[in-house]
Amino acid sequence: MKRFRLTPILFLLLITIASACNNGNTSSTPVTDTIKKAPPVVADTAKIVAPIVTENDILNALNALPFVKESNKLIDSVSHHKHGMAFIIDSADAAYNVRAGYDRDDRFETFYTFSVDKKTRAIKVLDVIADEMITPEEFEMRQKDKH
Repeated sequence: MKRFRLTPILFLLLITIASACNNGNTSSTPVTDTIKKAPPVVADTAKIVAPIVTENDILNALNALPFVKESNKLIDSVSHHKHGMAFIIDSADAAYNVRAGYDRDDRFETFYTFSVDKKTRAIKVLDVIADEMITPEEFEMRQKDKH
């Protein structure tokens, strides 16, 4: 039977690899704790109390927007209280892309297109007339100016 002997060079190599993997991070805080403690939305974006972390957080944040609430009431009324606002969420590299609208039997009718930044949690909504992404506050102001 052959025994394996740890040579000094191999020992130094293992220590170097272990310290490189640590990368100077001596914190014992799990990654999930840092996500939960993420700062709220940056100024000039939607006013959200909790940071957006999950798809449910995104849906709750979007459902809290006044113009989405109004559209939800409209869909609820038109569908005789059978449907509400529906969402389709796609995850891109830097943001979540969300379409909000009415999920009919024959097609999905998009009312709003949102983008939620994964890092800053900033919400933007597409102004289809100007073909630009703007803040929900700016979107509401433009909607009021039209009426």
